[in-house]
Amino acid sequence: MLSVKFELPNFTLQDAARLAERSYGIHGEARPLPSERDQNFYFRAESGEEFVLKIANAAERREVLDLQNSALEHLASHASSISLPRLCPTKTGESIAAIEGPDGTAHFMRLLTYVPGKLLAQVNPHTPELLRSLGRVLGTMDFALQDFAHPAAQRELKWDLKRATWIRDYVHYIAIPSQRSIVERFLSQFDLSIAPALATLRTSVIYNDANDYNVIVAEGDPWARRVIGVIDFGDMLHSYTVGDLAVAAAYAMLDKLDPITAAAHIVAGYHQAFALTEQELELLYPLIRARLCISVTNSAYQQQVEPDNDYLVISERPAWTLLERLEDVSEEFAHCAFRHACGLAPSSHSSAVVQWLKQNPDSIARVVEPDLGVDSVVVLDLSFGSRELGDLTELSDVEAFTQKLFGRLKAAGASVGVGRYNEARPIYTSELFKAQGNDGAEWRTVHLGLDLFMNAGSPIFAPIAGRIHSFCNNAGLLDYGPTIILEHTVASGSLTFFTLYGHLSEDSLEGLYHGMPVKQGERIASIGDYPINGGWPPHLHLQIIVDMLGREGEFPGVALPGQRDIWLSLSPDPNLIARIPADRFPSASMSHQEILDARDRSLSHTLSISYNEPIKIVRGAMQYLYDEDGRAYLDAVNNVAHVGHCHPRVVRAGQEQ
Repeated sequence: MLSVKFELPNFTLQDAARLAERSYGIHGEARPLPSERDQNFYFRAESGEEFVLKIANAAERREVLDLQNSALEHLASHASSISLPRLCPTKTGESIAAIEGPDGTAHFMRLLTYVPGKLLAQVNPHTPELLRSLGRVLGTMDFALQDFAHPAAQRELKWDLKRATWIRDYVHYIAIPSQRSIVERFLSQFDLSIAPALATLRTSVIYNDANDYNVIVAEGDPWARRVIGVIDFGDMLHSYTVGDLAVAAAYAMLDKLDPITAAAHIVAGYHQAFALTEQELELLYPLIRARLCISVTNSAYQQQVEPDNDYLVISERPAWTLLERLEDVSEEFAHCAFRHACGLAPSSHSSAVVQWLKQNPDSIARVVEPDLGVDSVVVLDLSFGSRELGDLTELSDVEAFTQKLFGRLKAAGASVGVGRYNEARPIYTSELFKAQGNDGAEWRTVHLGLDLFMNAGSPIFAPIAGRIHSFCNNAGLLDYGPTIILEHTVASGSLTFFTLYGHLSEDSLEGLYHGMPVKQGERIASIGDYPINGGWPPHLHLQIIVDMLGREGEFPGVALPGQRDIWLSLSPDPNLIARIPADRFPSASMSHQEILDARDRSLSHTLSISYNEPIKIVRGAMQYLYDEDGRAYLDAVNNVAHVGHCHPRVVRAGQEQ
């Protein structure tokens, strides 16, 4: 499968200038352009027109060049909105000219128009809209190529994802054992779960090489840049249609701290132009990893062939970094992220679980001894805009916070304090909740469970019959502490989901084993005390999980705001089990659109909106403003920034008055 090493054509700049003038009537100065296997020259003609003279390697077949030419002509008429090279015939009307090299070797030559712009590799930042525009361009091309065919497209190429398993015979060239094992694990997964499903994918002629040195971006404002086209059709072939998207995503994910989000933007743009099928969305992530595995295996082999080529090592490094980062990303989560990017429910399983829980109330028993549907409960506001329990920006004094919280319950005559689901909170400030996104550090703030604050030692019961899926003492500070996860199979065995119980007592884990049956209403645990429960006030964290994503003994209990919809789909509202009456919860706050509508009704239109996506600010503290999801903004706009929002000295002076 790997191509034999070949020598590049060796035409001089003077040779190129003579060829351009003799064959195409172009007068201008030649400038060399980089190429892996051909020799390319840039020309700016006296008329101001720009061209690229391409001289193919001696081993290149004429029919493959004709494939490229025919595809470009097809796209010119079927996808005219994309900026692509256009073929220029010779003075005698030839699209491919046969020429002789300085050493007498035969070559084929073509002239194409030059596509102006910047290479994606030279553009920073890679904004969401820039990545979405890349997806739209590729989707538009693939849609246009659906009815295109050419005999030369049925060819063998090492970059063809239909033949990805050729790397199995070359994995031994990867010198570092830990890296080699990544590719070997992928090959095992590919054989077991991916290869059998590949026959369901659409196939067509695809571009197959949207790397960042082939993607053209329009010049202009860095924050408004868009992809306008691509160049170099040398890797075209007939393969999986979604392969174009997989290749583009694999390259765009390089050097991204959050590669899945970067890929999801490309997926969104592609789907907008050319709708992806369910099968393509399911297999896209494995195909992205396949492309990366091909790349690193090819580089490892080429280093044996060309040990002095330092470029091979440089280009290989970011691919390994990405593969190692993707080791922590499950196929299921990537699938959910890509579905969400296409406007679909992130988890296709979630709605069935929610429907069963709604339609089978008799199959759900209590979770704690107080009847949450009848007994007095207090629904707490622990959000960023709340002052109900004081300043929660940092849970530094857990004992003081606990006293305040339980004092609030006692004053209300309540037995349970309820911490809300889907609430962004300011208390998740430790490194445990920190993530490095593509635009800097961010924190997981959105609560995915329901908190039931009760006295330590209070019993917890299984609301639905099931079995022990897993358990663990997640003993890190501000983690779950002792945790139990139950697996429930219902609807005559056709539906499976899970429930998580966190912040338990240590003795709750005694005597448990995987697969242990649990009856409905059976006591399974007790609420743990500080600090055994992870360092929190005594409470139960109850969470529904529709897909464990391959995890055991733990599952994220808070999510990044930007991934809110994905994680809420994976963990629907636990009140489907707790069944606290809806009127106990406060009404939902105004949405962004409702606020904008109210503003439009109440304020003069001369007072403009400052941002394309207006920010909903809910709190100010010193030099920062906080939005509803907890993102902190340095306030350098308002006059109050001179002393800070809620500066303690200013507040104290006001109180004294």
